[in-house]
Amino acid sequence: MLVTQDYVAVKEDEISVVQGEVVQMLASNQQNMFLVYRASNEHSPAAEGWIPGYVLGHTSSSVTPELPEGTIKKSLSWHTALRIRRKSEKRDKEGRKLENGYRKSQDNLATKVSVKLLNPNYIYDAPPEFLIPLSDASCESGNSVILRCKVCGRPRATVAWRGPDDDILSNDGHYSITYSETGEASLHVLGVSLEDSGVYTCVATNMAGTVTSSASLTVSAPDDGSEDIWKSSFESYYTEITELGRRPSSPLCRGRFSVTKRCDQRGSKRTIAAKHVNKKLLRREQVLQEIRLLQTLDHPNLVKLLDTYETASSYVLVLEMADQGRFLDYIVSWGNLTEEKVAFYLRDLLEALQYLHRWQIAHLDLKPENIVVEHVSSQPAIKLTDFGDAVRLNPHSSYIHPLLGSPEFSAPELVLGQPASLMSDLWSLGVVTYVLLSGASPFLDESLEETCLNICRLDFSFPEDYFQGVSAAARDFVRLLLRGEPERRPPAASCLQEPWLRPQGGPARDGGYRPPGRPPPPPSHRGVPLDTSRLISFIERRKHQNDVRPVGTVKAFLQSRLLSHA
Repeated sequence: MLVTQDYVAVKEDEISVVQGEVVQMLASNQQNMFLVYRASNEHSPAAEGWIPGYVLGHTSSSVTPELPEGTIKKSLSWHTALRIRRKSEKRDKEGRKLENGYRKSQDNLATKVSVKLLNPNYIYDAPPEFLIPLSDASCESGNSVILRCKVCGRPRATVAWRGPDDDILSNDGHYSITYSETGEASLHVLGVSLEDSGVYTCVATNMAGTVTSSASLTVSAPDDGSEDIWKSSFESYYTEITELGRRPSSPLCRGRFSVTKRCDQRGSKRTIAAKHVNKKLLRREQVLQEIRLLQTLDHPNLVKLLDTYETASSYVLVLEMADQGRFLDYIVSWGNLTEEKVAFYLRDLLEALQYLHRWQIAHLDLKPENIVVEHVSSQPAIKLTDFGDAVRLNPHSSYIHPLLGSPEFSAPELVLGQPASLMSDLWSLGVVTYVLLSGASPFLDESLEETCLNICRLDFSFPEDYFQGVSAAARDFVRLLLRGEPERRPPAASCLQEPWLRPQGGPARDGGYRPPGRPPPPPSHRGVPLDTSRLISFIERRKHQNDVRPVGTVKAFLQSRLLSHA
């Protein structure tokens, strides 16, 4: 191999080389270091040691430089190289000797070379080393920041991160940790707050040793007037609704970080939904992100934000009340569910998604618990709520959404930790449609890992005992949305043009009519009552579901299983 640039040894087992020299490569390791032998020349004795791969280039078979006698000119086996080296050492015997396993020059040179002989059949252990250490970073509160470094070592080092309180950090939705095969380690802090300021440390460890690299993160508060949105004395303006002679009624909804309660406004008796976000579980900046989104939205199929309060233990979002409660509870209580009604409900949801996606906002948590019903002019209006996971997507950046809890309604790209897209919401709508038609979850399995695997493999079917009486058009609509590649899923506007979703015998909601040659499903299918008995068990199971485990912890399992079936 030809040396393409000068390199000065920095470790005991390395050697210095000069551009233009030819060396024999004996071994390599995962850190792109090469064990090489350099024959003696008029400037330096024969030597053996490690050099980085970036200083090497292939020698040409057609143009061979003039080299001193004894120099290795082509790739040879270890035994051949050893014979050549012995001949070279024999010629230099008068001027050099071997002492304690080292070749040592006896010339009166200003710089002497001393390199220990290495066993070419053994790759030596090396303690971890930071090739690129952490660097200090700063950002405004509410933004995200990434701390990066690069580690080498043999065997491959394990990496852990410590925060300002010296606690071990993990993938929990606020922190996203990655460690690549090439040694790049990164800590992504999402929704940074003032409390995140401090020193962060990356700890790399293997059997040969431990090394650390630290950096300071400085978080400044943006001057955006956000403090002015919070009001105090929530209890002075609203009272929780209680049943006569009993304790306050059960919460409308209990989420990962919040509890939503039904309350009355004092004086007007207007009923509202008060979402209490636990301060210990969610940072102010994360709550502000949801508030800022809600303040920009205005659509009849989206729940509106009315006011914001702050108490000693929670942030309170005052939301308009949907008088019929949660979606699946409404369906079970009213009964007589048909395909025609399912299509009616889905049109409302698609109208909401079409509006959000027009503003490049992805909801990313579309599931039955986040769908509510309100009666408007004796007709039910379906509304989408809970924008805690919603994000405005930038076309020029890739947003990785941290998943928590059950992935039942999550798209494959979210489960695999790939960039989210607007089409991730359409996948979730496909799962909701499957549940409405059958009362069952298409991908649910005995464990979180198997459920995620089913999602990534598109492993679902339409069992006849669950889909008896469900039309082929309805099943085709589900297949249309449950496609693995986001770009193959139709946008919300295209879904609204699907014949199965059109109001029977009339114009579409956008004023257009059914295209010729694409008739709706037969009325016998659309009017047949669907079995909703399984929805009761579905609702009960979801009520008792643990929804806080980071889904990102199963990523390695998924990748290994998916590769084994590739």
